[in-house]
Formats: sequence, C-alpha cells, structure tokens
Amino acid sequence: MSDRFNIPAHEAEVVRVFLIDLPGDGQRQTFLDDSEGTWGPITALNPTAEGKPFTRMDRSYMDVVDPGDLDEVGLSGLLIEGYGIAEAEVAPLRARLDAIRDSVLIVGSRAFAGDAVTVEPRAPLRWIATLRQEPARETMEQLHSASAMGQVSADDAAEPVKPALPMVLKLTLFLMAVAVVVAIVLGISGAGE
Repeated sequence: MSDRFNIPAHEAEVVRVFLIDLPGDGQRQTFLDDSEGTWGPITALNPTAEGKPFTRMDRSYMDVVDPGDLDEVGLSGLLIEGYGIAEAEVAPLRARLDAIRDSVLIVGSRAFAGDAVTVEPRAPLRWIATLRQEPARETMEQLHSASAMGQVSADDAAEPVKPALPMVLKLTLFLMAVAVVVAIVLGISGAGE
C-alpha cells in the first residue's frame, strides 16, 4: 500500500520529507537528472489535480539533501534551523531522522503552487515525515540603539518647504495682471481725448 496525501489548496507551512531509496550513487544521479525535461522526484511524487497529472510543481520549494553533508547538525537540525520546524515536533523523530544516510527529498507546501493536489509517491520515494513549520514571529519591540532613535540636532533641521503654485495658477495671475495694465493704459489714453 502506498502513502497518499491530499494537499489542500493554499496549504502553508508544511514540509514533507521523503527518503530517496536507491542503493547506488549512479542510480541516484540518473534519478535526479532532468536533462530530458522531467525531473525524477516530481515524477515519483506522482502529483495529480482533478484526476490529471499536475505539471505546475515549483522546484524552488523542493530540496534534495544528502545527510552525509550535514556533519553534526544532522537532518533533524536542518529541519529545525533551516526549515523552521519546532524542536518539540522534531524531537520524537530525531533518532530516526539522524540515522538516515541516503538522500532525502524535502518538499515545502509552496511547491504545489497553491493548488489542491493529490500526491501518491512511488518508488524510489518513501515517505518519512510530515512536519509543520512554525509561523514567523513578529515582534514590535522598540529598538534600543542610539542610531535607531533618529536623533536630529537643531543645525540639521530643514527649512519648511514653501508650496509651489501650480503653473496654471501662475499663468492666470500673470494674464490678470496684464489685463489690468492694458485696461489702465486704454483708460488713460481714452480719457485724454
């Protein structure tokens, strides 16, 4: 029996980990090669939407990780530090995760482009864990650095900016002044007759 995951539309902050269960480096390289336009991990995830193959997977939210490259951090540490999974959620899986020596595929929710998708992984992928990322913490703490306080001395204060009159208003005032001058000139020349 294979695992089946129904990913709801707009799922967020979920990470799924799959073991790439291939014995040899050559087989793993062939599986990860996408020179022919199809990437093995996407094909093996077998994603469908509304009964049709789902072709909009976003690879930028899919990572292939070799646990041997993680040194003492281990896969559990990568999930905590790199993917924002709560330590309490990883703790019960720590021994199993850190014992993995084969490559793993880590798939974030955003890889499904916000669509409702069914994933039914096939060999060589084997599901290991589904974990929730911690929501980003927002803090509204006041900064306590002098440079953050925005100190301004009296010498640095800018002069107030005088509002500029719009060009149409300037032209209207100029034409009115010309009309007054013309009326005065005509009035003086007409009075002398």
